[in-house]
Amino acid sequence: MIHIEDEIFIKKKFDFEKLKEFGFSFENNIYVYTEDFLDANFKAIIEISDVLTGKVIDNLSDEEYMPLRIESYDGEYVCKVREAYKSILKRIADACCTDVFFASEQANRIANLIHETYGVKPDFPWNDDNGVFRHLDTRKWFSLIMYIKRDALLKDGNSAMVNVMNLKTEQQYDVDGIYPAFHMNHKYWISLILDDTLSDTLIMELVSKSYNLTKKKRRR
Repeated sequence: MIHIEDEIFIKKKFDFEKLKEFGFSFENNIYVYTEDFLDANFKAIIEISDVLTGKVIDNLSDEEYMPLRIESYDGEYVCKVREAYKSILKRIADACCTDVFFASEQANRIANLIHETYGVKPDFPWNDDNGVFRHLDTRKWFSLIMYIKRDALLKDGNSAMVNVMNLKTEQQYDVDGIYPAFHMNHKYWISLILDDTLSDTLIMELVSKSYNLTKKKRRR
């Protein structure tokens, strides 16, 4: 299944006033936008509440055009519909969104708090959605925020994508939301799921510990 909307909006934050200016209506606490395209053969319906959802309707059959979502459907016509729909989504993103570092709201709040506290912004060494926070003097990592499937960390069969933060530690925690580190040494690192299970205050306390554990050691 192709999630075209995630591809376009993964690191975007909506300005709701700009949504209205663009042409979204506000109904039952949901922003809704519709647009016919490809000679009115298709209709895009975009809805934004806590999340963004979108679908494309075949106006002839008045049913959702599912080939749009199937990766193996790569014929010329399907690709034409897919690209036209992407074009609509990109116009919305350009007009109504600002860029953010990460997919989840909490990941972006924590990134802002780290910048306010330590003067550090994430860099993206792999040119993907995984951001590293480094000490300004040594360039040593004290945190890494990744975008992974929940199942990769918890092995719970849940394939939803989540932001996960790795931090250095001197102990492990038996707390919901804190786990042995994903892809790092379990003895020295932990992983936190940034989905508001943990408070920003607790996370920043753990960030502070990681920062101090990885900073340059002073000579006696």
